Amino acid sequence: METQKISPVPQAVYSPEPVPAGQFVEGIRELSRGLITKQKIYDYLVRYEIRPADLEQYKNWLPDRHTRNKIFRNEMIEVMLICWPVGAITPLHTHNGQLGWMTMIEGKLKVENYRKIDCNRPEAQQVVGIDCLTGATKIEMQHLQDEFAVPGGPLNTVDKTQTIHRIINAAEWNQRAVSMHVYSLPIDSCVVFDMDAQRCFRRDLKYDNE
Repeated sequence: METQKISPVPQAVYSPEPVPAGQFVEGIRELSRGLITKQKIYDYLVRYEIRPADLEQYKNWLPDRHTRNKIFRNEMIEVMLICWPVGAITPLHTHNGQLGWMTMIEGKLKVENYRKIDCNRPEAQQVVGIDCLTGATKIEMQHLQDEFAVPGGPLNTVDKTQTIHRIINAAEWNQRAVSMHVYSLPIDSCVVFDMDAQRCFRRDLKYDNE
């Protein structure tokens, strides 16, 4: 078994300027009219953030799971606020075919990154530009590394080739967390891997504030 690589909790590396939600969204809207690249959105997110008072309207808490709360969406890009209660954890899931950025607002999160090695549905392996397909009953994953996200810390990103991860707000930290996510294209579903049951399936996604 490979030794797990764990990134230390990062120190803040940037300090974005707080701006009104409308101004922030208009900037994202303008960027979505041109060619969307990982670097272009990254540069915007390390320069600007929505001011805390304006974020309050998007916060939505449940005791037992994270919530996905829409800030802005068009056909090319979406911005959402995710609220993480203590102990919240996503299932292992894909983002294939997407670009994505996560910036922390409050608290901290751990991102566990994986790579799919094999499954017993070889025809269902990674489909470039789309996603892997579902239906496998035997799945092998490689745990690549863990990353920690904190306010002002490095942005966590996903890319178009193969991103499989899960996000954790560990119970032992005993603090809620809030993160902002930008995706292009907007994500309406993902493939979820249940490694204990050795199965994978597609899960439809929705906003909790609609």
